[in-house]
Amino acid sequence: MISITTAAAALLLIISSDATSAQPSSRPIQIKNESGKRAEVYWVDPTGKMVKQTSSFLVNGQTLELNSFVNHTFLVKEFLVGEPEECKADPPNYSSPTSIGCKPPSEAYITVNDNDDQVIHILEDMEIETEDSQSKARGIATSITADCKEMLKEQISSTTDPAQVLDAFVECTQPKVVEELHEAHKESKEQAMMRMEIGAQWEDYSCQDSDLPTTAPKSIHYWEDDDGKEHEVGVLLDRDEAKIHYVKNFITPEECKAIEDAAAPSLHKATVADGSGGSELVKSRKAMQAGVRVPWEREEEGDPIAAVSRRLYDYVNDATGYNIEEAGQEEIMSIQYKGRGVDDPEPDRYRPHCDGQCDGLLFRPSGRVATMVMYCEAPSKGGATNFRNVGVHIVPEVGTAAFFSYLGSDMVTDNRLTEHSCCPVLEGEKKIAVQWLRMGVDEENPWSSFNTLGVKYSETLDQ
Repeated sequence: MISITTAAAALLLIISSDATSAQPSSRPIQIKNESGKRAEVYWVDPTGKMVKQTSSFLVNGQTLELNSFVNHTFLVKEFLVGEPEECKADPPNYSSPTSIGCKPPSEAYITVNDNDDQVIHILEDMEIETEDSQSKARGIATSITADCKEMLKEQISSTTDPAQVLDAFVECTQPKVVEELHEAHKESKEQAMMRMEIGAQWEDYSCQDSDLPTTAPKSIHYWEDDDGKEHEVGVLLDRDEAKIHYVKNFITPEECKAIEDAAAPSLHKATVADGSGGSELVKSRKAMQAGVRVPWEREEEGDPIAAVSRRLYDYVNDATGYNIEEAGQEEIMSIQYKGRGVDDPEPDRYRPHCDGQCDGLLFRPSGRVATMVMYCEAPSKGGATNFRNVGVHIVPEVGTAAFFSYLGSDMVTDNRLTEHSCCPVLEGEKKIAVQWLRMGVDEENPWSSFNTLGVKYSETLDQ
């Protein structure tokens, strides 16, 4: 019988492969031997050392699949048969025939490029032909224009009006382009639906496994705040339109207590967006919450709430380049979940949702673009933050913050990659301080002047 941990790990591999393929530098590649001869493949490391990628050699028709990185270089060379042992040395010794008559093998170098879907074909005499997303797109474009080429020749021979020729070209190519785009959209939509279906299964498995650790980071670096303190940052997802990090030792016990004390008098049942611009209570959400105003006027005096707020604005702007200012932003939200035992039929949780717009469309001004979740108290069982569509799982750790952003540099929003949930809190308490950050708000147009759809209340009065 497969354990929950094993099943979750298997689903994680499937989900994360979709997100990983779009990382800035990692690229899966295929090397197909179609040379009619045996071939060897070596990775050329930065020092020039040759690292063999095949246990023996690639036979004709065989494919080698590798996970590589942009600008990595490989040497492909013919595997010689029937040569003396002295001829079967490392690749550098093949640069010229030797005194014993070694025949230098055919060879070629290949470099991983920045395109997706890279397939390297090894042809006769080790000639290399690379097929990738760009070459495929170029092939489609060539096919479309070639079909219209003869028609254009006839058009040019029968008229001297450039406008008529241009109109004829558009009339010929437009339906072909539309058809190709439609097919690409269908494939993309099917992949997105499959990703979400698998993500839902992964969420169920991972939330049931209380021993599942935080997802291993793709990279780790250190961020220094204005006080000179370094914080370990684990990068869990790094795309232009969607980033997920954890930041160690981000909030202090003093700062947590100040937020909790300020929230205490106004705690109330947590709500969720109702889809029509307002908020509503839901049965599955039993958490208590309250907004806490940031006393910026006491920042110079060392106010703990203002101090952690300045730190989070600095971090978000450094991580995204959004240049968000504090004027007009939402209050810090203090949220408190309470576990009532593993047998609770309706435990406290937060179902999958997006904090802001996450439809892959052009950003609507005034909306949320980033979130910082700061963990002040961690439950003993449950309560992990789950990003199911990218296979990211963050276990609450006191003092750590989870950061995620969902707007690309082209002002197009994330397409559900940062959709997330709070796994059921089973034992202990989970206390978090959350800051949602918006773009397009200021003192004259604060967040409170917009509804949950990003529409100004003043613009809905006559509806």
